[in-house]
This record gives sequence, structure tokens and C-alpha cells, in this order.
Amino acid sequence: MKNQFFLIFISFSIIFQSLLLAETGVTILTLDNAIEIALEKSYNIKVLKLRVINAQEQLKAARGRFRTSAMMDFDAPAFSEQLSSIQQGYGFAVYNTRGLYRYQGNLNIIQPLPTNGAIRLRSSASHLSESYLTQLSTDTTTKRFSTSMSLIFTQPLFTINELQYGLKRARLNYEMATRFFSRRELDIIYQVTSEFYNVYQLTREEEIALDQSRQQATNYELARRKYEAGLIPEGEVLQMEVDYAESRNNLLQASGALKRGKDAFKQLIGLKLADKVGVQTKFEYQSIQIDSSKAISEGLKHRAEIREGEIELELAKMSVRETDSRWEIKGELSAFYDLSGISTDNLADQGWRTLLNSSLDDLKDRPRNKGVTFRLTVPIWDWGVNRAEVQAAKVAVETNEYDLVELKKTIVREIASAIDAVREAWNRLEVLEKSESVAARSYDISLKRFENGELTTQELVLDQQRLTNAKQAFLSAFISYKLAIADLTRKTMYDFEKDQSLVK
Repeated sequence: MKNQFFLIFISFSIIFQSLLLAETGVTILTLDNAIEIALEKSYNIKVLKLRVINAQEQLKAARGRFRTSAMMDFDAPAFSEQLSSIQQGYGFAVYNTRGLYRYQGNLNIIQPLPTNGAIRLRSSASHLSESYLTQLSTDTTTKRFSTSMSLIFTQPLFTINELQYGLKRARLNYEMATRFFSRRELDIIYQVTSEFYNVYQLTREEEIALDQSRQQATNYELARRKYEAGLIPEGEVLQMEVDYAESRNNLLQASGALKRGKDAFKQLIGLKLADKVGVQTKFEYQSIQIDSSKAISEGLKHRAEIREGEIELELAKMSVRETDSRWEIKGELSAFYDLSGISTDNLADQGWRTLLNSSLDDLKDRPRNKGVTFRLTVPIWDWGVNRAEVQAAKVAVETNEYDLVELKKTIVREIASAIDAVREAWNRLEVLEKSESVAARSYDISLKRFENGELTTQELVLDQQRLTNAKQAFLSAFISYKLAIADLTRKTMYDFEKDQSLVK
């Protein structure tokens, strides 16, 4: 009865462990599914998209600076009343109180020029009520209406075109952002691939631990029967019981590691921690042919880092020119043409419409305001400040040039290393696949020999452990092979499994 109870306990324990492993309502993800989700929902991809949007909006703003802009401002109203002094030539100052009550509106229309100049059209209308209270308590009040329209032209000379430079910098920054996005997108795909296979490995390790626990349960039951039949000493049965307990502990540890791995995987691809997901556990694999020359050529042609380095070099050269322009001869040509009209003072008691008509009549009759200015700024001495700043900027250019050369060398080395890693992982995979098969056959034979009394419990345990180790070694080699291919893909921008470029 005791033996039957123990058998029931072992069977129930294994069934209970199996039920723990069998989750209901689990969504099984393939690697492509996981990558698709990550490229839409993950935190990293969202931040990268925002960076591209930022650069895109900056470029839009730089282009918009070439277009006409208009702005209106109003004083509605402006009121002030304050004391003012008037110095008299024959004696002390006279102090009067001046009051001002004004409604004014201004319209400014600006059209930038591709030459970094601008044409401005300014229109203004003002209704003014002004009063003076003198020391003799004489209150004088007047109302005026003024209108004006001005056309102003400005053009910087002998210096860089800041408008064009701003547009060029915005374009380069946008290209930099898109290149960086493409590169980081590949990194995200690799990270998802790595975490996907990590979950796969943890899943398989749990399965291996469950198989080991079942095998240990079987071994223990066989040893117990042999002991009861007087075929083996009690010590061997006890050792089998210890090994069985250890296998169950390994299973619990594997289950916990799998849960934690799934949580990290779900966070990475942008799923909720409460989502129940698993990963595909059946894969086919085959050797891939890699042309080393083609791999290096594709990498040097399409790696985003190289273009990013070229952009950084170009921006550094622009910085040299901009720094140098701060301390050089500059010129500015400006001109204006202005029409102004002010209503007459004897209409102070009339309505604002009469004042407006009076100002427009005055605008027609009054001589035009106009002028032209050519301003030249000549630097003389700055104690070598600008020269030092220019030299510092040139050093940055030289540094970027060295970085670009070194980057190309690094890319060639990384691709060669990635190719070696793929080939090495494939060789390990072939060897360990055969090793697992041999270990499985060896364990089956040892189990039968143990049943026939030809093998000790310790020898059976060693064969069982060899089988577990062979499974884990093959699993590790398979993961390494898949990750090596994924790493080669992102470093060459070429998929050698599908024999196609990633660059569209």
C-alpha cells in the first residue's frame, strides 16, 4: 500500500508540474510577429519616430523662412499720464503733465529673399488723444489721426547667407535623423531577435528540465523496485531520491526564469505584462552561403553610420565657415520709401472719420520719406579670439575626417568577425546535433541495462546528465547561430538567408 501511494504521489507531482507549464489562452508569436509588434508599439521605436518628426518639423520651419509672413499688432488702447520737464533757455525748467491715449494698429508683411535679404511692407494707423497740463493750470488737448505705409529693403553683403545655411543644416539634420532611425531600427530588430531566442531558450530549458524530472522519476521508481527486490543497496535508492528532488528544483528554477524572460520580452516589444504570450519553438535551419567580398561591399555601401559620419563632417565644415564669418568685413545695403499723413490740429473736436480723411489727404500732399544706406563693418583687433575659434573648428573637421576613415576600417572588421561567428556557430551546431543524438541513444541503452541489472544507479545518472548537457549545448549553439546571422544582417544591410538587400 505504501508503494502504491508513493507511485501515485510521483505521478501526481509530474502531472501537476505539466499543468503548470501548460498555459491557457497563450498567443504564440513567431519572430516576424514579434518584430512587427516592436516596430509599432515599443518604447524605443516611439522615441525614434519622435526624433524624426522633430527633424522633419525643423526642416519644414527652415523652408518656411523663405516664404512671406505677416503679423499685426495693436495698442487697444495705450494710456499714460506723466510729468515731463522742459528746459528753457532763459531760466529754470518748466514742468508739465502729458497725457496720452492712443489706439494704434500695425500690419507688417515680410518677404525674405533667397540672397538673405528681405523686403518689408509696413502699414500703420493711429488715433491719438494728447493733452498737456501746464504749471499755469492750462489744459490743452488735441486729437490726431496718422496713417503711414513703408517699404523697406535690407540686404547683407560680403558674408554667408544665413538663410541658405539654415536650410542646408536642417536638411542635413533631417537626413541624419532618418539615417539614425534606420540604423536604430535594425538594432531594435536585433534586440527583439535576441530576446525572442532568449525566451525560446528558456522555454526549451524548461522542457528539458521537465524531461529530466520525468526521467529521474522513472529512474527512482526502478531503483526503488530493485532495492525492494534486494538487488541494490539502500544508498543507491537514496541517491536517486536526492537526484529526483534536484531535478524538480531545476524545473522550478527554469519556470521562474522563463516567466521573468517573458516579462522582459513583452516590455521590449511593447506588450502589456498581463498579456499571455509564448514563442515559436519549432525551427528549421540550414547552412547559408556567404560571399565575404559582397558582405563587405554591401556594408560599406549602405551602412548608415558612414553617411552619418559624412554629414557630421559637412556640418563641421559649415561651422568653420560660420565661425570665420563672425570676424570679417560685412556690409549691409538698406533702403526705405515711406508715405505718411497726419490730420490737422484744428479738427480736434471732430469724429475719428474726419480725422482719418484729413490724415489721408495729408498723406497725398506730404513729401515722401525715403533713404538709402550702405553700412560697412570692418574688424580691426580681437586679440586673436576669432582666429582661435576658427582653428578649433578646423580641428573638429580634422577629427571627423579621422573618425570617418577609422569607422570604415571598423565596419570591415566587424563584418569579417560576424562572418566568422556565423561559420563557427554552424560548425558547432553540426557537431552538437550529432552529440545530442548519440547521447539520447546512449541513455536509452543505459536505461535498459539498468533495468537488466548491468548498470549502477550512478552510471545511469551520469548518462542522463550527459543527455541533458547535450540538449542544452545544442540549444545554445542553435541560438548562437541564429543570433550570428541576425548580427551579420544588420552589419551588412543584406539578408544572406533570403539573398536580398535590406535597402529599398
